[in-house]
Order: sequence, then structure tokens, then C-alpha cells
Amino acid sequence: MILRILGIGILIYLIWALIHHKRDKSLTLIIFLEYLLTAVLAIILVLGMFV
Repeated sequence: MILRILGIGILIYLIWALIHHKRDKSLTLIIFLEYLLTAVLAIILVLGMFV
């Protein structure tokens, strides 16, 4: 249950970031990697709290 909620939240976070930066024309590989690593860190922190 927690993994599904976390997964949906992470997907929304990444999709919103891509849409925002694509519309702003500021999407680069570095920005994408920053969002991706932030999402991975969130997964690690939440799983560390509940597992």
C-alpha cells in the first residue's frame, strides 16, 4: 500500500517536473537527473522509515 502511494507520488512529481521545464524550455539532462535523484532519495527515506 505504501509503495503504491509512494510510486504514484513519485510519478506525479517527475511528470510535473518534465512538463514544467519543457514548457519553460529549460529541460536539460542535469535538471532531469536532479529530479530523478531527488525521487530516489525520497524512496529510500520513506522505505527506511516503514521497513
